[in-house]
Amino acid sequence: MSDEKPSSTKEKPDKPESPPPPVAPEPPQAPLTTADGPAPSREEAIRDLRGGVSESGSRVRSRKIAAEGIDRMGGVVNVFQGKFVVEGDFHSGGGKPAARRAGKGTAMDLAEVDYFVAAAGFDSGVDTVDTQNLAVIARQAGTGRRCQALATLVEVLRRNKIEPVVHELDVNVLGTMSWRVPGPRLGLIVVDRSGRAESLDDAWFRYASSQLRTHGSFLVVVTGPVRGSLATATKREDFVVADMDQPDPIEIVRSRLSGQLPWLPADELEDLLSKPELAALLEERSGPAFATRTANALLKALRENADLDEAIAQLRDPEDQVREWLGTDPKPEQVALVLATAVLEEATYLNVADAAVALYRDLTSGSGAMTPRYLRQLLSEHSWLEYVPQQDEPPILRFRDAKLRPAVLALIWFELDGAREKILAWLTKLASHDDVEVCARAAVAAGILSTSDFEHSLHRYILPWASSRVSVLREGAALALNVAAGASNLEDAVWTYVEQWAEVVRYDSKVRNLPATAGLAVGGELGISRPKRTLRVLRTLVCEGNWGLLGPAAQSTHLLLEAGLVAEVLDALMEWTEPDSMDSASEPMVKALTMFAYAAQAGEGKPVLLASATQHPQTLPELWGRALECEPVRVLAMDALRTWVDVAERDPSVRVVVLDMLAGIADRGDTDYGRLCHALRGWAEDLDNPSAMAADFYNELVEAGELTA
Repeated sequence: MSDEKPSSTKEKPDKPESPPPPVAPEPPQAPLTTADGPAPSREEAIRDLRGGVSESGSRVRSRKIAAEGIDRMGGVVNVFQGKFVVEGDFHSGGGKPAARRAGKGTAMDLAEVDYFVAAAGFDSGVDTVDTQNLAVIARQAGTGRRCQALATLVEVLRRNKIEPVVHELDVNVLGTMSWRVPGPRLGLIVVDRSGRAESLDDAWFRYASSQLRTHGSFLVVVTGPVRGSLATATKREDFVVADMDQPDPIEIVRSRLSGQLPWLPADELEDLLSKPELAALLEERSGPAFATRTANALLKALRENADLDEAIAQLRDPEDQVREWLGTDPKPEQVALVLATAVLEEATYLNVADAAVALYRDLTSGSGAMTPRYLRQLLSEHSWLEYVPQQDEPPILRFRDAKLRPAVLALIWFELDGAREKILAWLTKLASHDDVEVCARAAVAAGILSTSDFEHSLHRYILPWASSRVSVLREGAALALNVAAGASNLEDAVWTYVEQWAEVVRYDSKVRNLPATAGLAVGGELGISRPKRTLRVLRTLVCEGNWGLLGPAAQSTHLLLEAGLVAEVLDALMEWTEPDSMDSASEPMVKALTMFAYAAQAGEGKPVLLASATQHPQTLPELWGRALECEPVRVLAMDALRTWVDVAERDPSVRVVVLDMLAGIADRGDTDYGRLCHALRGWAEDLDNPSAMAADFYNELVEAGELTA
């Protein structure tokens, strides 16, 4: 046992042994092991680890990105993935539209027109109906198109001194050349939710317009964006109203509140409408349908004397917002930008834009010569995305509402069935990117996605990444597993897989990719919360695995130290390297001492163990002495020692700590003392990089040795 103080990190209690959860598969067999390739030799593994010390910071950074991503979302991800249904246009008065019948159709309730707010271009639509007796309003659902159609008809009827009554007809009248106008001087509307209007052509326009003019009646057809025959009709410019601005959502709320609450003082209304929270909400969701819903919620709160801020807060619903957006049938470039932001949230704008353009090209199967200008779009439109300038850093992209990220990821992945294969290929490319700011965020997004359907995600991309020969993909799989465990209730399922993958080394010595991923996974929050379980996994890899597993085990050891599990890790390393337990040149002993030497050198700015050296005045010198005694590890252990000496030269405040460490190693015996003095003298007299601090330490040790001689 070491002389350390108890760690401040508390391990979750191990649960009683129980049968594996239903998600656990049989351990992977041959198909996943054939691509692992030959394992490196001892010399190759130690050399690679020695050369990878400088990369330890990127692994710490990737874990930080994951933690920041989960924290920003508020912890546990809980998105319902059921199929969304677009219910057509909103009805401000509530309830369901009445069934239509033959003849004149159903007389419609025009109460909502009382609060209609006209946008720029409304009069142009009125003129079209007034002159042609027929118009098609072709817009997305949720844009207030139905209310616009009713208001248009009411205005036309008033111009022509006709009673403002509007009848709704069945969609079957569209395209029917035998249709007859049901009566004279009528206002008529057809709400096409089936897309039948796409088949309208010049012949029907001429016929219907003539019939309506003969009877002095007026018809407005409400349908979706222009497609099919409607898009190629030569007369469409005379009849189709498509390009119109939307009304100001604040004005919609104002109209409804002032109209239905005449007793509300004007200054109180203005105070309410000027609330920043309300403005931000309506900036993100500026459609008339949502503005009407907002007005109704505020009406209810005002009538019940409820908290208005709470009423506004309750209107924020990320899932509903994403479903509403998907219901508008967004263009590929819009899907690409929103999904790229969700995958790489808080990455720099250029990284997100590059990823979005790549996905846009994949989705459209085009060359991408006409690339969308995302920045112009972001800055010119109100958006749920936020372009955030940074001081002395490149600008970043993120969602205004942090909870939109998991909703966008889950719902796009779940709903866009035909695009899933292309999205997965694109996500895999991002996860294998050489920039940690990109690949780590892609792995975090993959982990968030896996919470929707863990089994599906595991077999579609986590397992292929985990068994890949590409190291960054294995690291991505490990990070995704940590996110899945930390952002959902999947911790037990994830642990089951990790332990199974580690156990593969016991019966198939040729396998290392899956066990390597298991080793990497326990270096994250998954392993930090269960240190005993984690150290059992690492010991399995060290004692049973080949040299190809040294790197992942050492890297996770360093990450555990970074997380504050110094006492637990040092205790384990002391146990694994006890001279009496195994031959000093045995493979497990060499691996464990190599893990220590790597961890002793790794860290951002300064070695992570340096900060806690005073708490372990006997354990650290003992481990270092064992590492220096072990010939295969000696060079790496000397590298780590030189790093400590160099840090002391840059930062005199740690001089005493480093000197005490050296003294502790020297106190182990004459061989250790002689080895240290030789190394320090060599560094002090190095012609290329002489170290004054090494000379100082050498003199201190020699003087202390003479005094004790």
